[in-house]
Amino acid sequence: MLLVAAVAMLVGGCLAPTLPLPPPSKPAVAGPDASGNVELTGSVQANAEVYVRNYGSTDIYGQITGGDGAYDITLPAKVGDQLELWYTVGKDQSPSIEFQIRAP
Repeated sequence: MLLVAAVAMLVGGCLAPTLPLPPPSKPAVAGPDASGNVELTGSVQANAEVYVRNYGSTDIYGQITGGDGAYDITLPAKVGDQLELWYTVGKDQSPSIEFQIRAP
């Protein structure tokens, strides 16, 4: 009887829905520099894939984070470009955030 209860709890735990990923925080933005690049730094959940889309160029850049979730992505962008940032962990995707590149 105890074994049945333990199995039922284990199966119930596996069937429990997972919480959705929170949206990323706005990254720290450095630049644009003399070469026309901006550097985005921040942190998301550990072992995630972070993506940035520049609506001005339609390019998407990404990086896989380590155990600390930190990312550092450099991409071409100019003042006024609108960027979108999101991340995935496994098959789950976070909501995205949008922000505009401002003059340094």
